[in-house]
Amino acid sequence: MFPPENMPFKGRIIDITIPISPSTPIFPGDPEPSIESVCTIEKDGCAVSRLSFGSHTGTHVDAPSHVLKNGLLVDSLNLENLLGRAVVLDFSRINGELTDFILDKAYNDLKNTDHVSILLLKTKPSLNYKNNSRVSGLQAGESNKGIELEEPPENSVYLDSGAADWIVRKGFKTIGIDSFSVDSLSSENLPAHQILLSNNVNIVECLDLKSVEAGIYFFLCLPLKIEGCDGAPARALLISEY
Repeated sequence: MFPPENMPFKGRIIDITIPISPSTPIFPGDPEPSIESVCTIEKDGCAVSRLSFGSHTGTHVDAPSHVLKNGLLVDSLNLENLLGRAVVLDFSRINGELTDFILDKAYNDLKNTDHVSILLLKTKPSLNYKNNSRVSGLQAGESNKGIELEEPPENSVYLDSGAADWIVRKGFKTIGIDSFSVDSLSSENLPAHQILLSNNVNIVECLDLKSVEAGIYFFLCLPLKIEGCDGAPARALLISEY
């Protein structure tokens, strides 16, 4: 895809992946992740573990089949759309919905956005990583290891339908966010998911952007190749251009 002289692997590599462990935050109702030792070096000569987690655990890619009947499966995604020049916009100082006007202004305030195909949204952190913490606010009475909501769902930063339409019109191939969802955490019909995935815009959620400044980067995100699945955990990287 890239001639050797144009390969953008010259800057600092930033790992923006949320690790998977028993304390990884999960959306209420999703399977809790576990890592179980089944073989040890002392007993078996090698170490082997049994992994158990949901398809949307940690940093992950949503396939169209996540919300669309007969939608594309995660192992069929075009990987070319999950790497390329990316813009990071910082909305960590606001709450609530992002509109097309808000996105357009923030995007136009940046320079050197030519050939950008990926949009990443840094929002106000809504999760605390704590071992043995409990969930509050979304589903009363349920407990999920590793997650604590700091604010109510209505204060989370999310895309309204106009913002999702703006992303499609601008020709972005992938949208990423550092929260559980591009939609409101209390949404039931997931309008942003519907608009984006029906227009072949990839969605990457639960990125770790806390140490990333707004600007232009090279983005690389590779979901696990799990056949017939609606999504998959992924390793996501940013590479600075300088």
